[in-house]
Amino acid sequence: MRMVCSIAILFVISLATAQQNSSPKSPNISEPKLPVIDYDACPGKTDPIPDVKLVNDSIIYSSPGGGKVVGRLSAGEKVTVLAGANVTRQPDTAVVKYVRPDDTSWPQLKIGDIVSGYGWHVDGNMVFWAKGVRFEEDIEGIAEKGECGFTSGFGPGGCTIDIVKDGVIEWWVQVKTGNGAIGWALAVSYNDDSRWYRWQGNFYDVLQDHCSLD
Repeated sequence: MRMVCSIAILFVISLATAQQNSSPKSPNISEPKLPVIDYDACPGKTDPIPDVKLVNDSIIYSSPGGGKVVGRLSAGEKVTVLAGANVTRQPDTAVVKYVRPDDTSWPQLKIGDIVSGYGWHVDGNMVFWAKGVRFEEDIEGIAEKGECGFTSGFGPGGCTIDIVKDGVIEWWVQVKTGNGAIGWALAVSYNDDSRWYRWQGNFYDVLQDHCSLD
């Protein structure tokens, strides 16, 4: 009887070990530590934009997101915009609404999965993270709080991701002043009350004329 019990115990232990070894493991990759600075933001790094006139006073810093103050700008002053950066202090929260068949650019997601948004690139793609994987989606495939912009709504030819809660993401631009000083100026900090399309101020024309966001 003892031998039968011992064999039974060994069988249960072996079965549990086999199940543990065969079960899939999720990637051991966490989302990036905040704040996240992305240097692929509008207007890119290859084509400087001269003679951008400021409408408000501004401060320029040694790095996007802040740092040492390297200069001050006055309304009416003209600068050259050299590059852009997004600073994500809190990512957007979004929901997957449609998954394109055979799309290998995304991680393995299903409808209803929650993903985090980290701002727009100069090419009009938005950066997301989900399940430890970074991926992108075109602006035309992204809705905000149910507003898709396509008559087809969510699905083929329409939107795939819906931003349901705005984070806090800042758009910074690197500028060169008339006296040669170079630094980073905050263009806009957008959140639930101030998305990029609800805002006007310094560098608004740069956004409209040189970025694929509309």
